[in-house]
Amino acid sequence: MLVALIIASLACNLSGVADTPPDATGTFAAVLTQAGGTAKASLPTQPAASVAPPTGAPPSASSAPSAAPTSAATSTPAPTFTSAPTATQGTVGCVDDGKYVADITIPDGTTFATPAAFTKTWRVQNIGTCTWNTTYSLKFVGGAQLGGPAAIAMPTNVESGATVDLSVSLTSPATQGTYIGQWRLTNAGGSAFGTNGSPLTVSIIVPAPTTPPTVAPTAAPGATLIIPPLILVTIPPLVIIPLGSRASHYAGNWYNNNVNTSGITQLNVTATSTNAISVQGWGACSPTDCVWGTGTGTVSGTTITVSNFSSASGTNVLSVPSSGTLRAVRSGNTYDFHQGPVATDWVGTWTNLAATNNITKIIIGVSGAQLTFHPYGKCSPSDCDWGTKNFAYNNPVSTGASFSHNLSVKIVRANYLEIIDSTVSKTEYYSK
Repeated sequence: MLVALIIASLACNLSGVADTPPDATGTFAAVLTQAGGTAKASLPTQPAASVAPPTGAPPSASSAPSAAPTSAATSTPAPTFTSAPTATQGTVGCVDDGKYVADITIPDGTTFATPAAFTKTWRVQNIGTCTWNTTYSLKFVGGAQLGGPAAIAMPTNVESGATVDLSVSLTSPATQGTYIGQWRLTNAGGSAFGTNGSPLTVSIIVPAPTTPPTVAPTAAPGATLIIPPLILVTIPPLVIIPLGSRASHYAGNWYNNNVNTSGITQLNVTATSTNAISVQGWGACSPTDCVWGTGTGTVSGTTITVSNFSSASGTNVLSVPSSGTLRAVRSGNTYDFHQGPVATDWVGTWTNLAATNNITKIIIGVSGAQLTFHPYGKCSPSDCDWGTKNFAYNNPVSTGASFSHNLSVKIVRANYLEIIDSTVSKTEYYSK
């Protein structure tokens, strides 16, 4: 009986071994669980396999070349600018030229401690012979655009001799640095002109951010209290450029405010560098002004001394007492000038400098915003009166068919008028 029980028990155990194998998976998992740290540390790191895209398939966005990261600049260097000619031939035979007068807002060197929207406004003067209409523009040409537009249209018609304020909406960056943007006057044909070939600029400074005040920490009794060092941040001062400290402040075609002056009648100034000028001069003479030739000068503080006119001796000290005004002191006399020619420079009786059988004289006046022309032609026993007509101010003025002859009337310089009569193919000169 005992033997039978032993045999039966062995049969049950043998049947369990045959029908239910040991849980090998669980046993191996338990081993890995115990040795996981060692196994993970000892396994070599394998690079992820790269899968080439199918031939002809476009690369994924991640495979496209990415732009190089831009580091925070501490300064933005002024871009290289190729100077264009000061004056540009206009689209209708006139000449485009313009002059910087003043920064009305945001002078160069203005500091913005935080990002901010602002409006930059320049005042410029039309010193060419073309009228700027709304096809003319102020165009961004280089440097920091500061979120501004590519160009702004001329806000209104600007006649020769008139000034206009041009404004662009900009935003200061958040990153520390000096930012300089360059803008040029541009005509309808896309040609830049004026400001002696130099751009109008907006220059701002974004200083390094200031460190907020540190709150003194509290320490438990017996602990060491560590106070971080104080960090001082220097903010650059606002830079103000005085009138007369740059050669460009003197540039332009300047007419004496006193049309009856016995001294200097006109100065035509060109900036040849940041602090040097070239000057053409004329003095009062009869029947027309004397040509003094060309002199040069260099900025010294806020004045320029010109003493080397080729045909006139004497020292001339130039300054800019206010925007749009030039002053010359010569032999103890002071002469003030304005940019021109303007309408009042035309006023007077202009007499032909030579004997003629055509126009003997022309009387010019101002009526509101227009010029009044009253020419006389050669007749016997007295000159023929051609009548009086009004014309919009320009230089030159084309009369069209308003008179019996088609005339183009132009101020060449102070006290020197040119009339081209295309009806009889004559060009004649007049003084007043």
